[in-house]
Amino acid sequence: MTEETTKKSIFKVILEASALGINFVLCVIIGAALGYLIDKFVFVKTFPIFFLIFLAAGFVAGVKEVFRFIRKVNKTNGQRSNKENQ
Repeated sequence: MTEETTKKSIFKVILEASALGINFVLCVIIGAALGYLIDKFVFVKTFPIFFLIFLAAGFVAGVKEVFRFIRKVNKTNGQRSNKENQ
């Protein structure tokens, strides 16, 4: 593997990792906003049950996105090490 392709792959991973943080935060914010809107307009003056449910769902979606990214990076690193060993 040449130095230029290594630099490109490193920058690609850094870009994806920074996008991962944004994705995680957006999942939580969107989930919380949806739950809040449902509670506010459908169930006026009730306990914010949908806010809490959708907040948790957004958090789970964000964690799932993190694990998907880790699995992708590990898969890519495993393929690289196999090619280098051959």
